[in-house]
Amino acid sequence: MTHKPNFKLLPLVALTLPLSSVALAAQTDNQDTEVEQDEQTITVIGTQERLYRKGRLADVIEKTELISEELIDRKQAMTLTEAITNEPGIRVNNECSMCGMKRVMINGLKGEHTTVLVDGVPMHSVVSSFYGMDAITATGISEIEVARGAGASLIAPEAIGGTINLITRNATEDSIQLNAALHDDGDRMFSGLGTLVNYDRSLGLTTAIQYQDIDQSDEDGNGVSENPAMENTSIMLKLNYEVNFHNNIQARYSFFESDIFGGPVNQDWDSVIASQALGETAPGQFFQNGDVRQQFLANPWETAEMIQSDREEVMLRWIHEVDGENHWQATFSRVDHGQDSFYEGFDYNNTDVIDFFDFKWTYALDGEHLLSFGVDSKHEKMRSQSEAFEALQAADPTIAGDSFDTKSVGLYFQDTWYFNDQLEFNLAIRLDHLTTDWIEQTVVGNEIDEKLFTPRLHMRYDHGNDWTSRLSLGQGFRTPATFFESDHGILDDGFEIAVTDIEKSLSLSYGLSYEGEGFTSTTSLALSKIKNLAFIDFDNFERPHLINSDETMQVSTIDWVFSYDLNDFWTIDGALEFYNYEESYQSTFAVVPLEERARVGIEYKKNDWKFYLDATWIGSRDLADYGYSDRYNIFLDANGNDLVDAGELQGLKSTDAESFSMVNFKLSYKVNSSLAVYFGGKNLLDFTQVNDMDSTLYWQDDGGEPVYDVAHIYGPLKGREFYIGFKYGHQK
Repeated sequence: MTHKPNFKLLPLVALTLPLSSVALAAQTDNQDTEVEQDEQTITVIGTQERLYRKGRLADVIEKTELISEELIDRKQAMTLTEAITNEPGIRVNNECSMCGMKRVMINGLKGEHTTVLVDGVPMHSVVSSFYGMDAITATGISEIEVARGAGASLIAPEAIGGTINLITRNATEDSIQLNAALHDDGDRMFSGLGTLVNYDRSLGLTTAIQYQDIDQSDEDGNGVSENPAMENTSIMLKLNYEVNFHNNIQARYSFFESDIFGGPVNQDWDSVIASQALGETAPGQFFQNGDVRQQFLANPWETAEMIQSDREEVMLRWIHEVDGENHWQATFSRVDHGQDSFYEGFDYNNTDVIDFFDFKWTYALDGEHLLSFGVDSKHEKMRSQSEAFEALQAADPTIAGDSFDTKSVGLYFQDTWYFNDQLEFNLAIRLDHLTTDWIEQTVVGNEIDEKLFTPRLHMRYDHGNDWTSRLSLGQGFRTPATFFESDHGILDDGFEIAVTDIEKSLSLSYGLSYEGEGFTSTTSLALSKIKNLAFIDFDNFERPHLINSDETMQVSTIDWVFSYDLNDFWTIDGALEFYNYEESYQSTFAVVPLEERARVGIEYKKNDWKFYLDATWIGSRDLADYGYSDRYNIFLDANGNDLVDAGELQGLKSTDAESFSMVNFKLSYKVNSSLAVYFGGKNLLDFTQVNDMDSTLYWQDDGGEPVYDVAHIYGPLKGREFYIGFKYGHQK
């Protein structure tokens, strides 16, 4: 298989050059009195920044937490998943020890219920985010906004759990920044960030590049990795142009390439493909003594998962301030995502194209109401191909693929009412028309064709100088589009999509915040309910079906977050979280989630030194609640018939997941005004699930046949590591 970037979206990027020329000409020709009077304002505070400060561009109505660039750096985070790990209300789940698939859960809801935005634009689908979370690089991100709750974003109603909004950096000065690190286990990374502005800073260009190379890790030494090798490369170009006092134009192009290799150690793509000629190994001979904890004996292809993907993003935005009370914003984006993959002998490729458009008009009425009206549309087209799947179809024509088209068109209205200095109401409503067509699964067009009305309400009340309450009630919805959500999009015997309804959610949350002299604290409570949850039913059909649940699923959360300045040099921060899942909801998880988590960190800053140490504790869990009760370490095929006979499955895995802790630190020293060096470590206690508890691999009885799988996961899979690096920055 080959995998090369095709840069399909570069012609759209070329549009930014004519836009720049037109804008520059407009700036030169349009020397009216107003522009001349406000020339200094254009230079210092452009249209976009001015509207942000007025609160005119916000479309998030839930309580929003910010992950700053400083916090991203403190974590030594090079990807989105590293940047948001252990943040309040967020769980980054590793749901496959060999392909490294990460799912981001918000408020205890599943990964497919989290929407990732880039500069406020929904650019990630379930298909692209299945492996894309680790491919989203941190370089060029100025901050990350996390909004928890259904319908948290006005233009992303499918965010049932919440949204993660990546804010890319705007160029405001000439600067360059280089960052490089080397880990003791062979991992390495390099990033570069440059910004360039013209003479009056009205035109800015941001360029960000990042390269990351992560080695495989095999903590128990059985020849099968618990973490895959991963190579990520990214490039971002962003143009921000203040045409004049009333107009701002933005254009961004991003390219990501990711290469994942998991399973057999000391192998590569070519050797895995070549090993297919050796044929199949009998299940009883997969491991020494049939034990997944001992040496792997089968052919490399029989446990290999390899995924190559590339992704291009283009975003164009025009912000126009009509007058002091009115402005509009038009946004267009296109995403072209491609995947070329191999799962233990089964090839799977797909292309996923997403087009999005949004037009929003905002009107400030009498200083008390901020009204927003808008229309948006989103069209996703996914096409998959598989030679192995075609062979299955040749034997059984009733087997169909998972390609689909999904479209949505929505009208929305939002009123932010500043009742008085203490009380603020925010009411948002949407009317949407959704259609989804699984083009191979059925002969009926648009199996989903539904119109929805969804309201959301947010209230903020200032009790005094220090205390603030926030109450939110919101509805969200989502069309379950593909098997990719739960099982890589592949099943050897085929599958059926029998979804008849869209998922609908209702969330209620309350937060009480205190901001005092050197001390901040927020206590949050949330309740989420989901109707028509989609899941794979393996038990009640001859062929697995993706269906809607008849039950309403529920999860509740409570968390407390605090920060305290001990003195001018020391700061302590921490969080405490609890999650309660309804029993019927627990059984639908592929990998066990969090139930309890506590974190505490301490930071020291003085002169040229910075030091940070944090510890995170994860509470114990009963794995039987999540379907882990019938998994075994050993399959002894005593009679060699490749079937599970009485007594041949042995070593029943424990369902008692004990509590554990993770400790990290980072120390940095600023050598001079431009150069800093740093040293750090992750998982200092060297605790891993495979060494201290159990392997991620297991055997299971599936109707008399032995099934080998790789997702017995509930703890960390990578041991202690140290890193050293430098960061260089210079600006005019």
